[in-house]
Amino acid sequence: MEEQIALWIAGFSYPAVFLLLVLCGVGAPLSEELVVLTGGLVVARSGASFPIMVLAAYLGILAGDSALYRIGYALGPRVFTHPRLARMLPPTRVTLLQEMYMKRGPVAVWLARFLPGLRAPAYLLAGATRLPYRQFLLADGSAAWIPALGMTWLGVRFGPRVLADVQGGLRWLLALVLALGVAVLVRRWWKQRAALRASRILGVPEREA
Repeated sequence: MEEQIALWIAGFSYPAVFLLLVLCGVGAPLSEELVVLTGGLVVARSGASFPIMVLAAYLGILAGDSALYRIGYALGPRVFTHPRLARMLPPTRVTLLQEMYMKRGPVAVWLARFLPGLRAPAYLLAGATRLPYRQFLLADGSAAWIPALGMTWLGVRFGPRVLADVQGGLRWLLALVLALGVAVLVRRWWKQRAALRASRILGVPEREA
């Protein structure tokens, strides 16, 4: 499968990356990381445009995620009883995602991209619960740049070595490290926001003349 993906991307370049990532988004048995890294490898070996490859990866990721959202939106509550989709939404996972949406709102969409096993369920649930698409697109669009740019650059810079690591399972370690880093940044941002809100409520003491 990996060799076939590499042949498709080498032969069709940007359109292949875009279409394969759309398929990844809707549940095809493909690795998103592998597709984007291979796109970077093609840039390194064939002289393809790095910015255009990143853009193709970004749009493909965004289109695949939006397709999941639209499926959830179209099905609504029926998504929980759908023969295939219900398997991605066990009660424990749904409870976790609902808590994330209640506490974080659209930020939960951003976080779900970096949490293994939660991306597809989170986007289905976002659609099924009628999270406004504009909010979904803003959150997902700001998150999708990270794998599109980062993985393409890794493919350009390190090539086959990184592909071998991803195929060997290192992608879960990379995802965990990235998720921890994101969690730290979000926590700092949330604390700063809470402190700013508290200062506005209490009022800032006026300086003496």
